[in-house]
Amino acid sequence: TYGELLEHIQSLNIIDTHEHLPFEAERPKDADVLSEWLTHYYSCDLVSAGLGDDALAAARDSRKPLAERWRLVEPAWRAAESTGYGRSLSLAARDLYGIEEINALTIEELDRRFKEARARGGWYRTVLKEKSKIALSIRDSAPAPYRESADPFVYALRMDEFSCPTHHAMMRKAA
Repeated sequence: TYGELLEHIQSLNIIDTHEHLPFEAERPKDADVLSEWLTHYYSCDLVSAGLGDDALAAARDSRKPLAERWRLVEPAWRAAESTGYGRSLSLAARDLYGIEEINALTIEELDRRFKEARARGGWYRTVLKEKSKIALSIRDSAPAPYRESADPFVYALRMDEFSCPTHHAMMRKAA
């Protein structure tokens, strides 16, 4: 039945085969919940929902007051919150930070909890390993120059220059 299947799925460890997360130590220190959550795919959903480029840039600017930036984002957020990316942020707010709904009344508390979690350190391990049960995360590319990391990643070896050269210089680089 559904309950048994859900319990089994939740017991599985999984492999994240394509990750782009920056190293935890290299994440911007001044980031807040909006500036970080609007750097990737969900921002495209917000633009599709009517958020203009200037408003998006302002919403990402953590030097400006959070409440002011939320007012810019909120109408598009409401229009896009049921997308896959919007839903994942709602689940993160609930399951990682204990915030049931993202809105004008909760955004400041969400931000406070977000910053506290980052300040504790080891957040990737908590989220990826413990909460998400990801046994292995494959980062899309290795750092240059190569170095080991305490973050829970292994690296994909990118062979673009060799397999899909677009210029003779790429072939020389791959040699």
